[in-house]
Amino acid sequence: MNYEELIESLWQEAEKKIETMIQETSEEESKIEKETMLTLSCIRDDSQQHCSSESAKRAEEILAEAEKNARMISIEANIRLAERLYRMSCSSLAGLRKQGDQEIFRNMTSELPLLPWKSVRVNPEDSGIAGEHFPGAEIITDKRITGGMDVTTGDGKIRVINTFEKRLERAWEDIIPDLMKGDYETA
Repeated sequence: MNYEELIESLWQEAEKKIETMIQETSEEESKIEKETMLTLSCIRDDSQQHCSSESAKRAEEILAEAEKNARMISIEANIRLAERLYRMSCSSLAGLRKQGDQEIFRNMTSELPLLPWKSVRVNPEDSGIAGEHFPGAEIITDKRITGGMDVTTGDGKIRVINTFEKRLERAWEDIIPDLMKGDYETA
Protein backbone atom coordinates (compact mmCIF):
# COMPACT_ATOMS: atom_id res chain seq x y z
CA MET A 1 0.00 0.00 0.00
CA ASN A 2 1.48 3.29 -1.00
CA TYR A 3 1.34 6.64 0.73
CA GLU A 4 -1.55 7.96 -1.37
CA GLU A 5 -3.71 4.89 -0.75
CA LEU A 6 -3.11 5.16 2.98
CA ILE A 7 -4.15 8.81 3.00
CA GLU A 8 -7.22 8.11 0.85
CA SER A 9 -8.33 5.22 3.03
CA LEU A 10 -7.93 7.21 6.24
CA TRP A 11 -9.78 10.13 4.75
CA GLN A 12 -12.73 8.03 3.59
CA GLU A 13 -13.25 6.41 6.95
CA ALA A 14 -12.89 9.58 8.97
CA GLU A 15 -14.58 12.12 6.71
CA LYS A 16 -17.94 12.30 8.52
CA LYS A 17 -16.31 12.46 11.95
CA ILE A 18 -13.91 15.12 10.73
CA GLU A 19 -16.74 17.23 9.31
CA THR A 20 -18.62 17.00 12.60
CA MET A 21 -15.56 17.98 14.63
CA ILE A 22 -14.72 20.79 12.23
CA GLN A 23 -18.28 22.07 12.41
CA GLU A 24 -18.26 21.95 16.23
CA THR A 25 -14.92 23.71 16.39
CA SER A 26 -16.01 26.26 13.80
CA GLU A 27 -19.20 26.97 15.73
CA GLU A 28 -17.23 27.38 18.95
CA GLU A 29 -14.67 29.57 17.24
CA SER A 30 -17.42 31.60 15.53
CA LYS A 31 -19.22 32.13 18.84
CA ILE A 32 -16.02 33.28 20.55
CA GLU A 33 -15.17 35.50 17.61
CA LYS A 34 -18.65 37.10 17.60
CA GLU A 35 -18.45 37.75 21.33
CA THR A 36 -14.98 39.22 20.97
CA MET A 37 -16.03 41.38 18.03
CA LEU A 38 -19.06 42.63 19.96
CA THR A 39 -16.83 43.53 22.90
CA LEU A 40 -14.36 45.20 20.56
CA SER A 41 -17.16 47.14 18.91
CA CYS A 42 -18.43 48.34 22.28
CA ILE A 43 -14.93 49.39 23.27
CA ARG A 44 -14.49 51.28 20.01
CA ASP A 45 -17.86 52.99 20.33
CA ASP A 46 -17.21 53.97 23.93
CA SER A 47 -13.76 55.22 23.17
CA GLN A 48 -14.94 57.35 20.26
CA GLN A 49 -17.85 58.91 22.13
CA HIS A 50 -16.66 59.34 25.68
CA CYS A 51 -12.92 59.25 25.85
CA SER A 52 -10.27 61.83 26.03
CA SER A 53 -7.04 61.29 24.16
CA GLU A 54 -5.56 59.48 27.19
CA SER A 55 -8.50 57.14 27.57
CA ALA A 56 -8.53 56.60 23.78
CA LYS A 57 -4.95 55.40 24.08
CA ARG A 58 -5.95 53.03 26.88
CA ALA A 59 -8.92 51.79 24.83
CA GLU A 60 -6.57 50.99 21.94
CA GLU A 61 -4.35 49.01 24.32
CA ILE A 62 -7.37 47.09 25.57
CA LEU A 63 -8.51 46.55 21.99
CA ALA A 64 -5.08 45.23 20.97
CA GLU A 65 -5.06 42.88 23.96
CA ALA A 66 -8.57 41.63 23.11
CA GLU A 67 -7.54 40.98 19.50
CA LYS A 68 -4.45 39.12 20.71
CA ASN A 69 -6.62 37.02 23.03
CA ALA A 70 -9.03 36.25 20.19
CA ARG A 71 -6.12 35.05 18.02
CA MET A 72 -4.81 32.88 20.86
CA ILE A 73 -8.25 31.32 21.37
CA SER A 74 -8.43 30.55 17.66
CA ILE A 75 -4.94 28.99 17.67
CA GLU A 76 -5.76 26.87 20.74
CA ALA A 77 -9.01 25.69 19.13
CA ASN A 78 -7.11 24.68 16.00
CA ILE A 79 -4.51 22.80 18.04
CA ARG A 80 -7.24 20.91 19.90
CA LEU A 81 -8.93 20.09 16.59
CA ALA A 82 -5.66 18.82 15.08
CA GLU A 83 -5.06 16.61 18.12
CA ARG A 84 -8.59 15.20 17.93
CA LEU A 85 -8.18 14.54 14.21
CA TYR A 86 -4.90 12.70 14.81
CA ARG A 87 -6.41 10.51 17.53
CA MET A 88 -9.38 9.77 15.31
CA SER A 89 -7.09 8.93 12.39
CA CYS A 90 -5.12 6.54 14.59
CA SER A 91 -8.33 4.82 15.67
CA SER A 92 -9.35 4.50 12.00
CA LEU A 93 -6.28 2.40 11.23
CA ALA A 94 -8.11 -0.73 12.41
CA GLY A 95 -10.63 -0.22 9.60
CA LEU A 96 -7.79 0.06 7.12
CA ARG A 97 -6.46 -3.27 8.32
CA LYS A 98 -9.79 -4.96 7.58
CA GLN A 99 -9.68 -3.87 3.93
CA GLY A 100 -7.36 -6.66 2.80
CA ASP A 101 -4.79 -7.16 5.49
CA GLN A 102 -2.84 -9.95 3.77
CA GLU A 103 -2.46 -8.03 0.50
CA ILE A 104 -1.49 -4.89 2.38
CA PHE A 105 1.00 -6.88 4.47
CA ARG A 106 2.56 -8.37 1.31
CA ASN A 107 2.83 -4.93 -0.30
CA MET A 108 4.43 -3.43 2.79
CA THR A 109 6.85 -6.36 2.97
CA SER A 110 7.88 -5.84 -0.65
CA GLU A 111 8.88 -2.27 0.21
CA LEU A 112 11.58 -3.47 2.61
CA PRO A 113 15.18 -3.81 1.48
CA LEU A 114 16.31 -7.41 0.97
CA LEU A 115 18.25 -7.98 4.17
CA PRO A 116 18.49 -10.88 6.63
CA TRP A 117 15.84 -9.69 9.08
CA LYS A 118 16.35 -11.24 12.51
CA SER A 119 13.25 -10.02 14.32
CA VAL A 120 9.85 -8.97 13.04
CA ARG A 121 7.32 -7.21 15.26
CA VAL A 122 3.72 -7.48 13.97
CA ASN A 123 0.09 -7.42 15.02
CA PRO A 124 -0.84 -10.81 16.57
CA GLU A 125 -3.18 -11.49 13.65
CA ASP A 126 -0.24 -11.17 11.23
CA SER A 127 2.07 -13.68 12.94
CA GLY A 128 1.24 -16.41 10.41
CA ILE A 129 1.83 -14.35 7.28
CA ALA A 130 4.92 -12.81 8.89
CA GLY A 131 6.35 -16.30 9.34
CA GLU A 132 5.80 -16.94 5.62
CA HIS A 133 7.54 -13.73 4.53
CA PHE A 134 10.32 -13.81 7.13
CA PRO A 135 11.32 -17.47 7.52
CA GLY A 136 13.90 -17.93 10.23
CA ALA A 137 13.18 -14.56 11.84
CA GLU A 138 11.84 -14.23 15.35
CA ILE A 139 8.19 -13.16 15.09
CA ILE A 140 7.18 -10.90 17.98
CA THR A 141 3.53 -9.95 18.34
CA ASP A 142 2.56 -6.47 19.48
CA LYS A 143 -1.07 -5.38 19.85
CA ARG A 144 -0.01 -1.74 19.49
CA ILE A 145 0.77 -2.39 15.82
CA THR A 146 -2.39 -2.21 13.76
CA GLY A 147 -0.80 -3.29 10.51
CA GLY A 148 2.59 -3.60 8.87
CA MET A 149 5.83 -4.54 10.55
CA ASP A 150 8.82 -3.36 12.54
CA VAL A 151 11.90 -5.31 11.40
CA THR A 152 15.48 -5.42 12.69
CA THR A 153 18.62 -7.06 11.35
CA GLY A 154 20.58 -9.52 13.49
CA ASP A 155 23.27 -7.02 14.40
CA GLY A 156 20.62 -4.43 15.29
CA LYS A 157 22.19 -1.79 13.06
CA ILE A 158 19.25 -1.56 10.69
CA ARG A 159 15.66 -1.18 11.80
CA VAL A 160 12.74 -0.36 9.55
CA ILE A 161 9.40 0.60 11.05
CA ASN A 162 6.87 0.10 8.29
CA THR A 163 3.64 0.16 10.28
CA PHE A 164 0.36 1.97 9.69
CA GLU A 165 1.05 4.04 12.78
CA LYS A 166 4.49 5.16 11.62
CA ARG A 167 3.20 5.96 8.12
CA LEU A 168 0.43 8.10 9.57
CA GLU A 169 2.91 9.82 11.88
CA ARG A 170 5.24 10.60 8.97
CA ALA A 171 2.42 11.76 6.69
CA TRP A 172 0.57 13.79 9.33
CA GLU A 173 2.39 17.06 8.64
CA ASP A 174 1.31 16.78 5.00
CA ILE A 175 -2.26 15.68 5.81
CA ILE A 176 -3.25 18.15 8.54
CA PRO A 177 -3.13 21.35 6.44
CA ASP A 178 -5.68 19.88 4.03
CA LEU A 179 -7.91 18.76 6.89
CA MET A 180 -7.69 22.14 8.61
CA LYS A 181 -8.27 24.01 5.34
CA GLY A 182 -11.82 22.65 5.40
CA ASP A 183 -12.28 24.33 8.79
CA TYR A 184 -11.41 27.74 7.37
CA GLU A 185 -13.58 27.26 4.28
CA THR A 186 -16.67 26.52 6.40
CA ALA A 187 -16.04 29.30 8.92
